Amino acid sequence: MSKLLSVLKKQAWLLLCFLPLLSWAQLPAVKVEGFFLRDSVEVGQSVKYVLRSRHAPQAEVVFPDTAALFAPFELVRKDFYPTRTVNGTSTDSTVYTLRTFSLTPVQALQVRVQLFYRGDTLHLTTAPDSVVLVQNVPAVQEPLQLHSTTLLRPVPEQFNYLYFGMAAIAVSILIGGIWVLFGKEINIRYRLYVLQKDQAQFQSRFQTSKERFQRGKTLDQLERAIILWKNYLTKLEETEINSFTTKEIVSYYEEDERVSNALKVCDRAIYGNIISDDETEVTGSLHELAEFSAFRYVLIRDSLRNVASTR
Repeated sequence: MSKLLSVLKKQAWLLLCFLPLLSWAQLPAVKVEGFFLRDSVEVGQSVKYVLRSRHAPQAEVVFPDTAALFAPFELVRKDFYPTRTVNGTSTDSTVYTLRTFSLTPVQALQVRVQLFYRGDTLHLTTAPDSVVLVQNVPAVQEPLQLHSTTLLRPVPEQFNYLYFGMAAIAVSILIGGIWVLFGKEINIRYRLYVLQKDQAQFQSRFQTSKERFQRGKTLDQLERAIILWKNYLTKLEETEINSFTTKEIVSYYEEDERVSNALKVCDRAIYGNIISDDETEVTGSLHELAEFSAFRYVLIRDSLRNVASTR
C-alpha cells in the first residue's frame, strides 16, 4: 500500500511539472519582427522602425506605446495601422519614427511586445536590428584650435510689419475710444482756445489800425480798420458779415445802438470823403466797434462753456 502511494505521488508531481508545458503548447503561433527602413542614420536624423506581428485571430498582441523606452533612440512619433486578417492570420503593424543623438558607430534596437491569450500574458522580443551611424566628422583634432577674435557678419534690418500693424490698430482703438468718450469736450475746448487766440490777434491788429488812423487821418486807414472788424466778426459769428451792408449788419445785431451809431459815423467819413477837424468822433466810433466785438466774443465764449459744463 505504501509503495502504491509513493508511485501516485511521483506521477502527480510529474503531472504538475509538465502542466505549464501543456498550456504553452496550446498557445497560438505568433511571429514578431522589427526592422529599420534604412541601414544608416545621422545624428539627430529621423529614421523609421517597423514593428509587425502575425498571429491567430483569437490572440491579442500589444505593441509598445509612446511611454516605452527605445534606447539608444528617442521616439518622435508613432503611426499604427488597423489589424488585417487574411486566411486565418491576423497582421498588426506599427511604424515608429525615431532619432538618435548617441555617437555609437552601430546602434541596435530590440522591441518587446505582449501577447494576451486566455488570461495569460507572454512577453515576446524581436530579433535585434541595427543601423550604422554616419560620421560627418571622422576625426577631431586634439587639442581644438580656438579663434581669439571672430568678425561679426552684418545682418540687414527688417521692418516688422506685423508688430507695426498691431500697434497701429491698438493706437487707433485707443484714440477712437478717447474720441467717443471725450470728443465733444475736446472739440469745445479747442474752439475756446481758437476764439481766445483770434480775439487777442484782432484786438492787437485793430488797435494798430486805429493808431495809424489817428496819426495819418486818412480814409485808407479807416477802411482797413472797418474791413478788419467785419472779417473778425465773420469768423466769430460763422456768418458772412463781411458781405453785409451797414443796414444788414445793424439788422443782424437787432438794431444795437453802438453798432448803428459807430458805422454811420464811419460811413459818413468814408463815402462822404469828410473827416472833421476833430477826429475824436471817428476814433470814438472805432473804439465802440472794438468794444462791441469784445462783447460778442464774451457771449459766444460763455455759451460754449455752458455747453461743456452741462456734459
